[in-house]
Amino acid sequence: MKKRWSAIKEGIIQRKKVIMTVSMASVLLFGGAAGTAVYAVNKGNLSEDEAVKMISEKLGGEVTQFEKDWDQPMTYEMTVKTKEGYQDVDVDAEKGEILSQEMEDGDDEDMSTQAVEAAKISSDQAEKIALKAVDGQVTDAELDSENGTLVYELEIKQGLKEYDVVVDATTGKILKNQLDD
Repeated sequence: MKKRWSAIKEGIIQRKKVIMTVSMASVLLFGGAAGTAVYAVNKGNLSEDEAVKMISEKLGGEVTQFEKDWDQPMTYEMTVKTKEGYQDVDVDAEKGEILSQEMEDGDDEDMSTQAVEAAKISSDQAEKIALKAVDGQVTDAELDSENGTLVYELEIKQGLKEYDVVVDATTGKILKNQLDD
């Protein structure tokens, strides 16, 4: 009887060894495949930090918004605040080339030059006024006409929240301060 129990016990130990060996081999195989896939996806790509630094230096401004677009080719979509205003920039994530660059112009096509010149508050002043109401970072600002009133429409990011703030371009009064849904 003891011999039989010993044989059963030895058989169980052998099966456990086989199961452990197969399990370890599977973990190593799948882990290696996952690592290779991650490497292949990111191979040759600029890191987000490298892309932000490169575009900031190239355009002489500050990146205020950043988003990774996983389409092929993978791109980084950024909003950059420069002396001239805000620019939307798309960058090839692999080569670092600017694919498109568009100025977010505050004066819409239907807004006359006279209307733009009527703004008594500058864009910088409007940003300061808005930031007193909402502590955060301005991610977008544009001059627009709303119901016949010249206004600055600003988006302010505060942690995970985003606020829409509208400042009268003539008086500097805040007309709207609303959490964006």
